[in-house]
Amino acid sequence: MHFIEVYDPSGIIEISNFYASRLGSLNGKTICELSNYGWESDRTFPVIREMLQRRFPDVKIIPYTEFPGLMDIEPEDLPKLLSEKGCDGAILGNAG
Repeated sequence: MHFIEVYDPSGIIEISNFYASRLGSLNGKTICELSNYGWESDRTFPVIREMLQRRFPDVKIIPYTEFPGLMDIEPEDLPKLLSEKGCDGAILGNAG
């Protein structure tokens, strides 16, 4: 049996911040890579990782291979997963 979720469009949700605050320098930060494995993550993430580590020598990067694919994570579970890994920030979507 399939259910369809229907949202009431008459409700108003006040959004005060569209984006999270920037981290500033990435030195000393933990950055997590997240992928849906849809577009050559095995090629793009190593390049991104190398460039970030060259620019920010003290950055810690947790590779996308240590996470389930984004399609396998419920959106409401993502903050907890990132927190458990100690992520200060995340890289999502890296297609070129």
